[in-house]
Amino acid sequence: MDRSFLSNEKVIEASRNFVCIRLATYEDEAEAEFLRTVYVGRTGDLENTVFVLMSPDTKENLCRPGRSPNFAFRSPNSLAAEMNKIAERYEVTDTNANPILPQLKDVRLGLNVSSCDGLPSVVCVADGNNPADLMQNALAPMAYSEELAGKFVYSTTTDASMLNSVTNYLGQPGILLIEPGDYGLDGKLVQYFSPSTKTSVIEKALINYANSTGKVTKEHSSHVRTGAREGKTWETEIPVEDRNSIQAQQRSRRSSGRGSSRGRRPGGN
Repeated sequence: MDRSFLSNEKVIEASRNFVCIRLATYEDEAEAEFLRTVYVGRTGDLENTVFVLMSPDTKENLCRPGRSPNFAFRSPNSLAAEMNKIAERYEVTDTNANPILPQLKDVRLGLNVSSCDGLPSVVCVADGNNPADLMQNALAPMAYSEELAGKFVYSTTTDASMLNSVTNYLGQPGILLIEPGDYGLDGKLVQYFSPSTKTSVIEKALINYANSTGKVTKEHSSHVRTGAREGKTWETEIPVEDRNSIQAQQRSRRSSGRGSSRGRRPGGN
């Protein structure tokens, strides 16, 4: 996705009037089938990124769909202007609705995306005595607050064993602040909050952590080569179809002395 568009201040401001969805693509078969109805490349295969503006009922495309915003817009300013124009056509039905925690479909993907984005991960671990919705409801207002918006990647699980790769975590229910590994395949527990922890305590801790740590950046080519050389691979839920992505993976694996495998990619990328 073209970051010059999505990191533009005017686009960010305009996006506050939209429901912004981060696609899972090859990590969710049902979503992939829907995306095929929105946009596929010239070969008829599902691309690894898709961008479109849609009506609230998702039945109408409000711009030309493509791999990125520049398929339909000349510049970030033109995208922001069109988004503002579209938002004026739709009436907000409930301004007092409780926010929903923006989270990935599972903790496996959450850790991986967290590493990709260079952001810390926040995970809700629920069980029979500690419902997930209570922890999610506590975190949701923070996720949209001015101090914390865009600073963390969220996910939830009811199976603590999914976090066996996270060092220092003992398997208890609660809210975890995790520093992801370089390739999104593991992580390190930074701070644990019990389910009974006051929201003010959690919010203060997250703000302090966000302010004290910068976003981690990686040099893509060397990161991918090193990951391939070390055998760091990520198994997608469905096979990767984007031919450019497949060819790039094959080149990277050949340069590292390893073979290629459809449906696999270096972790954290």
